[in-house]
Amino acid sequence: MQIYPEKYDKLELSTSERSFIRTMERAFSGDELAYYVLQINPRKRDAGQGRAELFNMLVIPEGIMLLRFFDADIPLIASTTIKALGNPLVYSVLENDIRSKLEKSNYLVSESGNLRFALNIIFIFPNIDFSQMESELSEAEKEFCCKHVFFKSDIHVLRKEGKKILLERLSTADTIEEEKVNNIFQRLCPEITIPRKFILDDHATISIKEAALSQMDRAVQSYRLDTWQIDIVNRINRGNQLILACAGSGKSVLLISKCFKLASLNPCENFLITCYNRNLNNYYQWAISQAGFIDRNVKCTTFFGLCKQLLENNGISLPTKYPHQQNDYYDRLFEKANDSLAAGLIKERFYGVFIDEVQIFKPEWYRFCFNLLKSKNDSDHYFVIAGDKSQDIKNNIKHGKAPWQGGGSDYPEYRGKTLPIETNYRNSKPINDAIDRYVSCAKAMGAKIGVDLTSDPELFLRGTAYRPGNNPTLSMVKELSNEGEAEAICSAIRNLLKKGYSEVDIAVIVYNRRQPYTTKGWKAHYYNLLPSIKQIFYKENWENPSILIPGESEGATYGSRRGVTIATIDVEDYMLRELILEGKNRYFDSEICQDVQITDSEIDEFCKSMKETAIRNTWQDSEKEKIKDVTKNVLISWGILKEKDGNVYPTNAYALLTGRMFQQPVIQCGVFKGTSRAYFVDRREFEGSIQEQMEFL
Repeated sequence: MQIYPEKYDKLELSTSERSFIRTMERAFSGDELAYYVLQINPRKRDAGQGRAELFNMLVIPEGIMLLRFFDADIPLIASTTIKALGNPLVYSVLENDIRSKLEKSNYLVSESGNLRFALNIIFIFPNIDFSQMESELSEAEKEFCCKHVFFKSDIHVLRKEGKKILLERLSTADTIEEEKVNNIFQRLCPEITIPRKFILDDHATISIKEAALSQMDRAVQSYRLDTWQIDIVNRINRGNQLILACAGSGKSVLLISKCFKLASLNPCENFLITCYNRNLNNYYQWAISQAGFIDRNVKCTTFFGLCKQLLENNGISLPTKYPHQQNDYYDRLFEKANDSLAAGLIKERFYGVFIDEVQIFKPEWYRFCFNLLKSKNDSDHYFVIAGDKSQDIKNNIKHGKAPWQGGGSDYPEYRGKTLPIETNYRNSKPINDAIDRYVSCAKAMGAKIGVDLTSDPELFLRGTAYRPGNNPTLSMVKELSNEGEAEAICSAIRNLLKKGYSEVDIAVIVYNRRQPYTTKGWKAHYYNLLPSIKQIFYKENWENPSILIPGESEGATYGSRRGVTIATIDVEDYMLRELILEGKNRYFDSEICQDVQITDSEIDEFCKSMKETAIRNTWQDSEKEKIKDVTKNVLISWGILKEKDGNVYPTNAYALLTGRMFQQPVIQCGVFKGTSRAYFVDRREFEGSIQEQMEFL
């Protein structure tokens, strides 16, 4: 039997629960497929007084069993609890909630959409015997006990006779195989899994009808954290912690998994995950959605998105945004948020704050996040940061001090609270070896010019790679031109496809979408590979590439991509935001826009403008007479407004149509001389609402 976490000595388990673990180990000793996962909260519920609704989960070939312990030792309290749990409405809601979570994965359901495997929920009273309360229970409640309750005597039978008494509580159903276990974990205890995208090719088949496959299920597979990672996730220490490791070490996975665990253990408290990079933020958003926290107590946003939301949520106006002064705008955005927080105008506070890419943060950003904690007392908060000094792409490490260092007595010190990760999960051994050689050369060259690159051992963290792989290869461009580099890229793709790789397994990262500066001897006056790459893809009859580049996304998102992926280092937020909607028959334009608030008068004004626009764009008077008034209900039916909990909210469609979207799309047009793009003449940008942009054109 595999117990998660293996090191459970620091978990808040009762004596009875610890004893039961040993009983389970003996009962399932030698079983190849037997998992016992401790302290999970599959419904993300509060059981009262801020305590989480915790279960231990048993997964065996015969089925899934959730076990909840009650340490009552007074028969009257135990019988009252059983009466409440045994209420048909209460139990059916509990079981249906768990079952529906499992049934959202098509890997776990039959053709009819029902769960393929046996499921039972058992309530354990280790200090009470059935005979002590039998007279207090009705016949229906006694029957409930036979199916869903374990008493002290049942535990004795389990110790004496083994797992038979547990198996009797599971109905006959399909056998759970090892490849399904991760899907079960991902649905009920996502903190020990990593969701990953998986796209079936056109010839792939699975055991359910293709029509039943949603977009989400076509794309998602779950991978399990290793035992060391699971132990770290379950090491619940309040206070401050620094996770320091290289790229590929899984620090982001640990960060979000730790957040999931703490959020499930504290369902009444709010948690924040923030980072600098929009790509990472959007992966986090998708993972949060997969884990079931999207509408609960985990908030995730980029740092500047956080500043903006905090100002708007508290009715504080945003700084004026001037064209072509983006950097200045974000500086002023932070300054206003920071000043507002210091003045007590921002009310939001979090029980736990998690920062990824902290090395990219400025020290003042880092301190701002710490000041969002509900309590500064180490014993009453979680403040976890993850970083890698070698990825200081914004040069925020000054004079050897990282953003988290030297903040003063009001801010955390991480001596003795740093978790270094020694394993590199991403790199293969040959890639790590190549990096080692590069770093050695860099250090030697630095020494020659008087730059000491050896004084800080944290500057070149790589971790130990164990995965075998191919040596990195350098492909030389035969012709210094856009066409020549595109051919070199596609030649490498051809070689990979010949070796049996799928197109979806291949990614091409280009330095920039368009670049006016080129290598000496370049045959064009600009660097632009995409047109030439697309031409070769067409000739080779490859699937169209998924382009994740600002202005070139062509509908591709993190989850819906097919074919080879082409991206720059950073992509725009709007390209990936639909990833949390996949598989739910939901669409970005019909989702509530959190950044916009509206009044009834604004709705009336918008309805009026919609009709005026329709009349203005209609030529014939007879057709104009047919145009009907636009009302609030019409906007709701069109998905421009959305009704929820008795209130009406604007959707993203409303924000786009009124020009109030935070990152309003802009139409960019360029004028070139001749029939090629060799000579650039002029450019125009059309801003405003969707209607205004169309009228400009």
